[in-house]
Amino acid sequence: MINLIKSELENFKRNFIFYKRTQAFKKRYQTIKKELFVKNIPENILQEYRKKWSIFGKKVETETLLLCYNLSGKVDLNIVPENIFSAIIETKLNPHKEIAFFELKNVYEKWFNNLEVFPKSYFHKIEGTYYDRDFNIIEDISQFLNSIDFNYPLILKSSRDTYGGEGVRKIKSLEDLWTGIEEFRSLVCQELIIQNESLGSINNSSINSIRTCLLRTETGEFKVINNSIRFGINGSLDNETSGGIVCSIDENGIFNEYAVNKYAQKYFSHPNSNVEFKGYKLPFYESLNLTAENIANQIPLANLISLDMCLDNENIWRCIEINLNGQTIRFAQYAGKGFFGNLTNQIINKTK
Repeated sequence: MINLIKSELENFKRNFIFYKRTQAFKKRYQTIKKELFVKNIPENILQEYRKKWSIFGKKVETETLLLCYNLSGKVDLNIVPENIFSAIIETKLNPHKEIAFFELKNVYEKWFNNLEVFPKSYFHKIEGTYYDRDFNIIEDISQFLNSIDFNYPLILKSSRDTYGGEGVRKIKSLEDLWTGIEEFRSLVCQELIIQNESLGSINNSSINSIRTCLLRTETGEFKVINNSIRFGINGSLDNETSGGIVCSIDENGIFNEYAVNKYAQKYFSHPNSNVEFKGYKLPFYESLNLTAENIANQIPLANLISLDMCLDNENIWRCIEINLNGQTIRFAQYAGKGFFGNLTNQIINKTK
């Protein structure tokens, strides 16, 4: 009887999560121009799409497919319905709560064997206690801050949950630093990474980061499944939620012909620099994938990882942030290609 009750509660929880995620995506689609849903897909293709994704036992929404088609002109049945990914697939690929440990920016230089890939830290604050870069307790933070010759500007970040640029501060002086450290109970103070000159020519108002998505394959090793580059516009951060735009990158490192903003508005060139996206090749693309895979292969328990990467002024790929929950699939899909590509059927069978 107890097992039956537990089973019923789990089933209710799964259905509730699916309902909430479905409503959230419906609400977001309402903010997108209606013209991006008017170009219809033949009914026989929609039926085939519904059949493919109904294996999860849920009503299949077609808005995701329709939007991606209206943006790209391409029909790909591997386009993942966003609510199914968010409520079902991601949670089954990454079921362990313990992986949240790897989203803590304080541990990057401690856990990973290639610490030079991550931004250099000056000090940490964890649950109100201060630590130096080697995790020795700082007994007098005032004396510590006054003794360090900081190379301003610095970056101050909340230890986790910096989605959309929330909890990120650019520090230009000791006075700013004092104000910043009082704002967060847990944080990390890091160097400011200077970005590659070529990427800076597209947008120099903020770091242009790469969202690199990786999947653990049947061999147990992670492989990159897609990349997208994010740009700030009009002085914004590069995050889509902060007003930035995102451009998909193909398997050869070539930019998609257009980028999109949060509301799926298309940009064929950067609105500030006027640099066209079509045909642009990401510098050191192969090195990006190797660096990202090296990082991901040091993370146990997870099967899907999204890394925020950037290319510095010495042409070295650096990892800014590790994302393991609440990952987004639309950056790749808005270019008309399924998030998991030719691995889609394998993922369906693994998570159904």
